[in-house]
Amino acid sequence: MENMNLKVGARVGIIGLGLIGGSILKALSALKEYELIGISKSSYKKAAEFCILSSPDINDAKDCDIVFVCARMSETPDILDKLQDIVHPSCIICDVSSLKRFVNKKQYSFNFIGSHPMAGTEFSGFDASFAELFHGAKWILNKENTLLEDLIKKMGAKPVIIDENTHDKQTCLISHLPMLISAALLNTVIKEDKNALNIASSGFRDTTRLSLTDTALALDMLELNGDNFDIYIDKFIENLKELKNMPKTEFINTLKSIQKIRKTMYDNNGKNIL
Repeated sequence: MENMNLKVGARVGIIGLGLIGGSILKALSALKEYELIGISKSSYKKAAEFCILSSPDINDAKDCDIVFVCARMSETPDILDKLQDIVHPSCIICDVSSLKRFVNKKQYSFNFIGSHPMAGTEFSGFDASFAELFHGAKWILNKENTLLEDLIKKMGAKPVIIDENTHDKQTCLISHLPMLISAALLNTVIKEDKNALNIASSGFRDTTRLSLTDTALALDMLELNGDNFDIYIDKFIENLKELKNMPKTEFINTLKSIQKIRKTMYDNNGKNIL
């Protein structure tokens, strides 16, 4: 099974139908190759047109070949535990949480693969989801699996294999720390001179976009990745002060070097091409 693609007609379940889960459902629905099961306590009625069964009951995942668990991070371990008594041992289960160590702490009766699609917007919920969300995006997997990698490619994403420890360090640097910096920047303006917001333009808009991160998700990031936050917050403050206090020539050269790397990172559609 590991050396073949997922068969047409295979059953794929998506538990949690917010931005990520809803986009997975819509992307796979557009392929018209699989039987899709959408499971959500709140959005299952909206998902009905995209799947053969939409339900609030996790037990409806019982006959699935692959299941994507797209719930809140804090809810994911409990869902994985419940699935052990529901799905077949050969079923591939993957979560989409933005942290990986906390879900890889135990062995499951099914084939569990930690995953994290590096895609998203500042919006949330099923209504904000769309089939093209993953086009050109990286999709992290903690181990190789031909079936899952093929399915991810069909959704337009590029599978990348990274172990859970490296993943949590790297996402702290490029996602979780920027969220906190974004919120801190906006909060600084609010506290020091709120009227400055009246003249803020696109640069401030883009720099503070991550301050719109769902509050429950932001709290999960801080609590579940606290050791990496402790390291990289200090490193960021060190680098911030170092840049501020650099001699003029060194500052210019450093900024040019930073800009050179930044210019090579993204295509015209904003997708990472490194």
